[in-house]
Amino acid sequence: MIAAEGASLAFLQKEFSDRAYFLRFRGKSIRYPSKGNMLLSMALQTPGLLFSILREHRELKKLVRQTGAKAVISDNRYGLWNKNARTVLITHQLFIRAPKAKKWLEPWLGRVTRFFVKKFDICWVPDFAEAPGLSGALSHKEPLPGLRFIGPLSRFTAIAEGSFKNPLPEDFPADFFLVVLSGPEPQRSIFEVMLWAQFQRTGDPVVFVQGKPDGELRQCTGNAFFMNHAKTSELAWLVTHCRMIICRPGYSTIMDLSVFGKKALLIPTPGQTEQEYLGQMLTESGQAFCVKQSELDLATHVLVAEKLAGIKKIEKQDDLLENALNELLGDL
Repeated sequence: MIAAEGASLAFLQKEFSDRAYFLRFRGKSIRYPSKGNMLLSMALQTPGLLFSILREHRELKKLVRQTGAKAVISDNRYGLWNKNARTVLITHQLFIRAPKAKKWLEPWLGRVTRFFVKKFDICWVPDFAEAPGLSGALSHKEPLPGLRFIGPLSRFTAIAEGSFKNPLPEDFPADFFLVVLSGPEPQRSIFEVMLWAQFQRTGDPVVFVQGKPDGELRQCTGNAFFMNHAKTSELAWLVTHCRMIICRPGYSTIMDLSVFGKKALLIPTPGQTEQEYLGQMLTESGQAFCVKQSELDLATHVLVAEKLAGIKKIEKQDDLLENALNELLGDL
C-alpha cells in the first residue's frame, strides 16, 4: 500500500501503476517565499507543520486498525510512528542546518528532530555509514543510536541501460542541456522563467523537465523542448546523453546524479539551507559548481561547471537496503 498526496501520489501512480494499492494521505505543503525572509516564513509555518505531524499520527492509527498493517516505512513523515506496527523513518536530515546568522538554532533543531526520530523503531539513512558520504554533516555530524545506513536510494539504480527511451524529436540537437525542475511553488516557476530567459539569450539547445507529473504536455519552443513529466526510462536517457544537468541540489537529486556521474550546475532554492550546504560541499570537492539563484549567469557558470569532474559515480551498490528490508521482515 502506497500512501501519499499531490504530485508525489501522481508520480508514484505513474511509476507503479497496478502493482500497488494507492490512497491519498494528507500532509503539510511547505511554501517558499518568492521574496523576503525564509527563516520568518518557516517560523510562521511551524505551528501548521506540528499540527500536520499530530494529524498524520492520528490518521495512521486509523489506517493500521483498518488494514492490519504490520510495518510502516515513512519518507520524512515524522508523525508516522505507531505502537501496533513496526515503524521506520527514512531521513538524511538528522542535523538540520540553520542560516549562517542563526547557527545558534541548530542544537535546538537537532533536539526536536531527534525527539521525533526516537518515536520510530528504527531510522534508515539513505547514505553510506562512512563519512562524508553524499549527505556530509547532515547525517554524519556525530554518531547516534538506532540508525541503519541503507546506501543511497535512486529510482535509476536498477534500470538497465538498454531500456532507456529517447523522448526527444528526431531532429533535436544532440548537444543539449538538461534542466530538471523540482520543489514547491512559487520558487519552481521562478526558477523555470529565469533559466528559460537566459537560454533564449545563449541559444543553446535545452530540455526542460518541468516536474509536473499530472500532465503529458510535450512541445518544442525555439531552442527548447518542454516536458511536463519524464518517465524513469526517459529521464535516464536524458541524463545519460545531455551535455550537463542544471537543477536544484536536493538530496534526492544528488543520489540520482551519483548513479550517472554527470557534470552539473547546481542552483539552490533561495533560503533552503540543506540545498545550500550540499551544493557547497560538492563545489568544495570539485565535483560540481553551485551558484546562488540571484547571481546566476548561465553563459559564465556553465563554463565553470564543465571544467569540474562531475558528481562522483557510485560504481557498486552493496546490499544494504535488501539487508535492512530482510531484517524488518524478520522482526514482524
